[in-house]
Amino acid sequence: MKKTTTIYSIGRRQLLGGGLSILAISALSACGWRLRGKIDLPYKNILISGNLTQELRDDLDMMFRVNDIQIVQNVQKAELVLEIISEQNARQVLSYNGAGQITAYRIISRVVFRAFDPNGIELIPEADIYLTRDIDFNQSNIQAFDQQVADFVKTMRMDIVSQLMRRFASIKKLPTQQTPSESQPKSR
Repeated sequence: MKKTTTIYSIGRRQLLGGGLSILAISALSACGWRLRGKIDLPYKNILISGNLTQELRDDLDMMFRVNDIQIVQNVQKAELVLEIISEQNARQVLSYNGAGQITAYRIISRVVFRAFDPNGIELIPEADIYLTRDIDFNQSNIQAFDQQVADFVKTMRMDIVSQLMRRFASIKKLPTQQTPSESQPKSR
């Protein structure tokens, strides 16, 4: 006797896979996880200045564009000035094996910055974002290691940009300065 199957028959694996998928989605939504969307920033025109690499500038430009923020070149047009004081990427030896060969490195990224309004009022005092990642090293595959380090640095730089955006979102926009005639009550 020949076993017949229809296109609507569902196997145990498919049923189990579907059930696990629904369970995973439910668990993620229950814990508050959601896809990252736009960050609501109170500033729409930002000037970026200071000592930063082209890669960091490009990542900041991309993140600002995604959030509908215009990068301006003139302080008078800026609502916020981001000054990158320094940006450093480094690699430290983390461990050695018994033969004295390096077996792990620590990758370090650090950005020191501050933010102020066009009048020079400091909104974020000098602060830094410091990230580290540990990475195993294998002498037999140095080229792959160099690419892996470059990927780590890129990921860490994007994490720094995300942290900067969250800090900007936490800044309350200062009320605009009123002229003395506007601040006095009108007489009747």
